[in-house]
Amino acid sequence: MPRSITDNDNRQEESDTMKALHPEAQWFDEARFGVFIHWGPYALREIEASWPLMPHFHQHTDMESYESMADEFNPELYDPREWARAAKEAGAKYIVLTVKHHDGFCLFDTKTTGYNAVQRGPKRDLVAPFVEAARAEGLKVGLYFTTIDWYDPDFATIPINSHIQSPKPNVYDPQRWWEFHKRFVEQLRELLTNYGRIDLIWFDVPGFGADRWRSSEVKSMMLNLQPHLIINDRLPEAGDYETPEQFVPLHPPDEWWETCMTMNNQWAYHSDTSAYKSTVTLLNTLLEVTTKGGNLLLNVGPRADGTWPEEAKERYAAIGSWLAHSGESIYGTSRVPAHYPPCFYGPMTTKDNTIYLHLRDVPRTPVELREVGGKIKGVRLLKTGKELAYRVEETHGFFGGVDGDYCVSRVWIELAAEDCDDWNTVVAVDFETAPVWPGRR
Repeated sequence: MPRSITDNDNRQEESDTMKALHPEAQWFDEARFGVFIHWGPYALREIEASWPLMPHFHQHTDMESYESMADEFNPELYDPREWARAAKEAGAKYIVLTVKHHDGFCLFDTKTTGYNAVQRGPKRDLVAPFVEAARAEGLKVGLYFTTIDWYDPDFATIPINSHIQSPKPNVYDPQRWWEFHKRFVEQLRELLTNYGRIDLIWFDVPGFGADRWRSSEVKSMMLNLQPHLIINDRLPEAGDYETPEQFVPLHPPDEWWETCMTMNNQWAYHSDTSAYKSTVTLLNTLLEVTTKGGNLLLNVGPRADGTWPEEAKERYAAIGSWLAHSGESIYGTSRVPAHYPPCFYGPMTTKDNTIYLHLRDVPRTPVELREVGGKIKGVRLLKTGKELAYRVEETHGFFGGVDGDYCVSRVWIELAAEDCDDWNTVVAVDFETAPVWPGRR
């Protein structure tokens, strides 16, 4: 039977909605903060993951030298329990490990290739203890699994573009491509059957289109194995959320999204400490992402021995320290509705019946919240729970002439300098019922 225009429109609307619908996937829209981990043999040389295989890359390394690192890689100090504890103390709700980067080296046990941690240097599966440790700390488990594989010779049969090429010779052969694709699917199947519950798969480099990857079939296979699974947008036309990288969008997506970002200038480990962003910069990024309704996935590149750089640990700990007392204004919050003029001259988040005002400077006058309807239950300092004095003021005026009677409501909140936080003081305004935003009465 021919489909009507309405049917097509409805299907298009459903496909354009980027959000996992399974009830056990809804944690993603409340998490707001996660830890990303780029780790593999490349940490031995302090070079970026995989990209040095590209001849145009500033750290270019020939293929033989690069792949030989797999035999040197022996992370004797790898303690995933320590990793998971550090992520938990940082206030992260989920943790994502690069189990296979573009170089094709698998940190997990796989029957598809000998280029893995069980058969090469470490002689052990590095993913199983990571997953177990993350679960023990109550973290959601994410696995980074790139679509491309420069070790697999059959991947090279269909080049992507001049900047993302396999270092192996390109010979166009679609049949060999599908041999690679079978291994790609089998590796995903291994990850989703051999390690218990996995919450998120983080694909990378969406080269080619959905037809080349058979994205719909791949996603169906994954969800048949783990129906609650969340998938990012780098498996073409199969994603549940968008992934801006290394920046916070000026105009954020309407649906789920996540900014992934490094603390310095490299995803993988590098000993240079000069490029690290300050803790305040990272906290400001977390706040901006949150006020725009997204998640921040903040990266660390462990050393080759399995330990984290001190600079990274210090920054995670500082973020965790602030979230320990003010995380209520971050986790599970929503962006506030668009409104003008501003109700408050600073960042805001909201959840249920509460509006959170984020003050990054000591106020010189009482804090003002303007034009929000609803009866206030109380105002508190989020860090300590201290009740703050406030008064409600209504000013009558005119708009558009003498017949345009208008009432402006303001809440004035007293906040002393000694009660302010070093970075961001959060004032929680609790209403009896959900606050009514301007223009929505």
